[in-house]
Amino acid sequence: MKNLLTPVQTGVELLRDVANDLFGEMNSAELAHNETNKKICDESVEIAQNGIRRLHDRVQEMADCVKGLSAPPNFALCSVGQVILDVFQTLQGLARKKQITLRTDGLESLPEFHADERRLYNAFYNLINNAIPETPPGGSITVRGHLDQDTGGIALAVVDTGRGMPSEVRAQLFSAKAISTKKGGTGLGTKIIKDVVDAHKGKIWVESESGVGTTFHLRFPLDPTTKHT
Repeated sequence: MKNLLTPVQTGVELLRDVANDLFGEMNSAELAHNETNKKICDESVEIAQNGIRRLHDRVQEMADCVKGLSAPPNFALCSVGQVILDVFQTLQGLARKKQITLRTDGLESLPEFHADERRLYNAFYNLINNAIPETPPGGSITVRGHLDQDTGGIALAVVDTGRGMPSEVRAQLFSAKAISTKKGGTGLGTKIIKDVVDAHKGKIWVESESGVGTTFHLRFPLDPTTKHT
């Protein structure tokens, strides 16, 4: 870990992040190419087109993050279950290649809530994409959800069966010091996640155990535009 990346380093590693995204889309395209059923091919093309749009959005958000900008959220009724399924569609090829199972639990029972669907997608994309390289073959990544009985909002958890996260990393995870120097990423993902949660007036924290896995807990109000007195 280190506190600051030079502009050149940031640019190079940003391109690495984009390359990782493109790898995911290429896996989806390869799956489509291997299908012979026309309906499945058409659906795969639609998925690839949506993936390219999503990629553009992620690149824009990463670029804004590098420049210290944050676009104002565009709130509308949103199904978090559908957002997670869209993320899974994008990352399924990469997960299969690494023999990792992507699962959901309880999301179908959650109500729609006011959210910026594009930015919510980017946050969960980063959480799940970051978990994949930390999870060994045969492992799983599960997104669980339920209604928070205390607040009436949405309670979510992204749970992996990976190697766990050291305490010193957890302590700085959402701070300016959390820029990672590991090969293949900028560490911008954690900052983007925190920015998205903050924009939705939500909360996020992490629990982890070495050799067992890591869980990111998230809480979102049903309507972040409501003013509380």
